[in-house]
Amino acid sequence: MIIYSSNRSAISYFLLLLMRYITLLYLLLSFLSLSAQEKVILYKGKKVSTSPIVEKRDSTGLDPFEVAERVELIFYTSNRMSWKNSAGKNLEELLSDGRLNVPTDSIAGRVELDPTQRTDWQYTLYQSQLCEELMIAGCYEPRHMLVFYGHDNKPFGFIEICISCAGASVSEGLRTFVVCPERMVVLGSMVNQIKEKNSISAIVTTTKSEQQKRKFR
Repeated sequence: MIIYSSNRSAISYFLLLLMRYITLLYLLLSFLSLSAQEKVILYKGKKVSTSPIVEKRDSTGLDPFEVAERVELIFYTSNRMSWKNSAGKNLEELLSDGRLNVPTDSIAGRVELDPTQRTDWQYTLYQSQLCEELMIAGCYEPRHMLVFYGHDNKPFGFIEICISCAGASVSEGLRTFVVCPERMVVLGSMVNQIKEKNSISAIVTTTKSEQQKRKFR
């Protein structure tokens, strides 16, 4: 009886160790399976489509280039947040009752777009398919504004542009457009050409991507 009891205890102890081993093996396999699944999900999340995205165009708002008697590009002396206190994106303060509320000492220059420039701006904002990604920066420090004037020579709308942050604000009623780094690179080039052509003393406009490239040159 003593030998039988001893063998029985040994078998029980062996079975207990075996069950623990099986449990640990199961947990290990489950962890490895979960890790592999997570890697697949992360990989899928990082994949970038090589085909261009389809930009959804706003057909409800007014295309200001079609109706404006003239279009003016305004250069701020510095970003608007520095001279508009804490206005932020309070667009109502910039245009009210047919009057543009931008302090004269905050304007570095203003240029009326010629027909070719108007066409270029209209195409870049509303017709071109430029965006490959829709990421924009969290900042908003606009330095430029397109102002649209009617036949009465009063402004009826504007588009404020923050090229460095890839952002824009469109006044109520005007057609919106997709904002992305690629579009802002083109707008930045157009802005700088006008600046140089008219000898406007304003800070050179660069995008975030261009700034990063210069750091590694």
